[in-house]
Amino acid sequence: MPQAFSRYVPHVVECLASNYIDYNPIPLIKVRSCFGAHRWGGTSEVYNGVKYAVKLGYVEEVQYGRLTRYKPTLIGVVKGAIMDAVMTVLGIMNENAIDTAERMSIILYSNLLLDIPDAILSAQQGARRVECVCCTEGGRCFEFKRTEGRDRVYLGMITLKVLAGVEVRGVRPVDYWPLYRFVRDEAMFYLMRGFKGYDPEAAARATPLITLFLLRFDRNWFVPKSKVRQLALKLCRQ
Repeated sequence: MPQAFSRYVPHVVECLASNYIDYNPIPLIKVRSCFGAHRWGGTSEVYNGVKYAVKLGYVEEVQYGRLTRYKPTLIGVVKGAIMDAVMTVLGIMNENAIDTAERMSIILYSNLLLDIPDAILSAQQGARRVECVCCTEGGRCFEFKRTEGRDRVYLGMITLKVLAGVEVRGVRPVDYWPLYRFVRDEAMFYLMRGFKGYDPEAAARATPLITLFLLRFDRNWFVPKSKVRQLALKLCRQ
């Protein structure tokens, strides 16, 4: 059976995360205001996104007197951000985005395990954020933003624990929005540069090949960065 899905799920999670500044649940009117500001849709799109975000466990319903309010779950922030990146880069707008995001979660977990030690060294040097334009040999360029330093260590460790299924304590509501942006930027970086950048001649075919790679990916298999690159290159050359 098809899994519960709406293309507006990541938008709902993003709006809730950006408005979650204390421990109080968020009224739906703030989500509608957020949707309107970004021109994502109206009331029906909000209700549709909230409905399936709750079913996926990305959002929690909270009874607030006679009203129902909402707050993002920690796993929802991480998984919603990865889904956002998958939908943005690969253009998957149906229920396949759920499974593809799950497989991308394993790749992100593998890469972060190797990157966090370098992030600790960067933190000692005082770096905070990198923004640049990256280009392949074939001339394809994309903007790149990456959190560095202490923020990267902190947000990266939260992400690793969430993806590993380890309980995370002490995360403040104001950290949910930076966490969402961090995970989305990281996932987009590996989707855009991590695969497409290694074989410039295959750039035009990269998106369907990345999708194929993620669909073939065994979710129970821990993959180090070198293996991910090797398999991505092999697919691009087929």
